[in-house]
Amino acid sequence: MAPPRHFNGGYTSMLQHLTSALCATTTPLYEAALAALAPHHGTYQKAPLPHMALAEKQDDVAAMHQMARALAQDAQRIVILGTGGSSLGAQVLAQAQSRSLGPDLIFADNLDATSFAKILQGDMASTRFFVVSKSGGTAETMMQLGGALLALEAAGAKPSHHLAGIAGGGDNALRRLARAYEFPLLPHESDIGGRFSVLSNVGLLPAIWAGCDPEAVRAGAQKAMAGLQGAPQDFEPLKGAALHLAHMQAGRNVHVMMPYADALERLAFWHRQLWGESLGKGGHGSVPVNALGPVDQHSQLQLYLDGPDDKLYTLITHETRGQGAGVPDDFSQDPDLAALAGHAMGDLVDAEARATLDVLAEAKRPVRHIELGAIGDESLGEVLMHLQLETIYTADGLGVDAFSQPAVEAGKIRAKHYLQNGERQP
Repeated sequence: MAPPRHFNGGYTSMLQHLTSALCATTTPLYEAALAALAPHHGTYQKAPLPHMALAEKQDDVAAMHQMARALAQDAQRIVILGTGGSSLGAQVLAQAQSRSLGPDLIFADNLDATSFAKILQGDMASTRFFVVSKSGGTAETMMQLGGALLALEAAGAKPSHHLAGIAGGGDNALRRLARAYEFPLLPHESDIGGRFSVLSNVGLLPAIWAGCDPEAVRAGAQKAMAGLQGAPQDFEPLKGAALHLAHMQAGRNVHVMMPYADALERLAFWHRQLWGESLGKGGHGSVPVNALGPVDQHSQLQLYLDGPDDKLYTLITHETRGQGAGVPDDFSQDPDLAALAGHAMGDLVDAEARATLDVLAEAKRPVRHIELGAIGDESLGEVLMHLQLETIYTADGLGVDAFSQPAVEAGKIRAKHYLQNGERQP
């Protein structure tokens, strides 16, 4: 079994704590999964997926910057209209920025009449809307866009100056609205769905307003792709998929992702959709659970340590030692506070993350560790690509299509039926 390796200032191998993530029972399952995934790896070596090619794409970056500059001109806030994968990737990249010099970003990703009404009560003259829909007809997003158009009309503002977006090709509602109201659109990648779109203009363009560098993100993604042409047992995303498959087979059908940073909180939400929607088909899959450290040490760790052994854990940390506020010197005089004296807040975060890794391992709970040297565009790009590839390989191992969502479509059809027919539950 290959030892964990380090990624040039990026993140530590997903299997850094492999000895904690595998045991006598799961090691043979892991090795069998590695072997079963080898043919899929060979297929991708010969014919990489469009998702993999995004790492080296360059011809769309200038258009992203041009649209970002144009829409942000004289704007105090930009409201991003999109749900699920059309929003979460951009949220991950934007949240990781330490500060933004541009307009305030509002991600209106959840359809809620009260919340959206409050957004529309703001100053429309300094508000811009950025709408994203691959289908060009996502009901939630089109409802929000309709409200934005009415608010702009009431304020006497021209939609052509306040709106821009991204839409799939062909004749669709969003493209027809763009022509009618004369606002610009960029094309959505035709072969890439929303939950896999973070490395496309869907994720990168809104993040530009937060200070993100699209080319640095993709440079990080290229690092995660670096081993694709090598042996399958050495490719980190494949190894991560094999680990998941082994634990699913051993009855651990829950995956907990727990970053130790507020700046990575949306990463766990993004992964929740990616993992759940890609794998949950035909009775297969595992339940993605997002947690946040250190706060969820207080709310969840009792369950994780002493509850059912049905989970695989991924902890994500970054370098925090010596960072943040300290404490008064007189803390050293209080026996209950003395351990904090002389330390910064980041020291405690680091200690608590290491302690959680230790106690999970001691409780024989399978845990692995992603360790970021720093939270930045390049390291995030590497992790995002890794997690996408890991999901795709896991789907291959389960024998499901990672890119479809047939059950979701059924709910959309039913909701549209209720709207059109005015039916209500008794």
